[in-house]
Amino acid sequence: MSPHLTLVCRPKIWTTDTQQGKHYSVDLDLHVVDAKRTVVPEFEMMCEAIDSDIQSAEGSGATALEEIRRIESGEAERIESDGNAWVTYITRDKVWFEGLYGQGEGGEVSFAQYKLAVQTYVRFLADPQHKPIEVDFPDR
Repeated sequence: MSPHLTLVCRPKIWTTDTQQGKHYSVDLDLHVVDAKRTVVPEFEMMCEAIDSDIQSAEGSGATALEEIRRIESGEAERIESDGNAWVTYITRDKVWFEGLYGQGEGGEVSFAQYKLAVQTYVRFLADPQHKPIEVDFPDR
């Protein structure tokens, strides 16, 4: 059975590095955490790309949602989305990332995971009070 995962949007999150026993805060607004509230490293590239390249619900958020719609509707088979810090490659099956400033590349996630993360983050940004949002996150 896979671990229960949660997508968390909030201004700051506290996490623990279980290997080093450290408890620290992370300032990004978007993370996937496990049942122990530990950030799941395999989703951090996706979270960093979304957090860096989507600044508002109306502008870049609306663009990201439109790209998702185009893939879902079949209007596009692949979208190469250039952002401020990342290029996001979107297909119906998977999404992966390439940092424009040496942040790395890869971080492959499913289209469903990416879609949920973008939709949730755009909703978070649209709220003027930035109230925390937590949703169940699929393991694929």
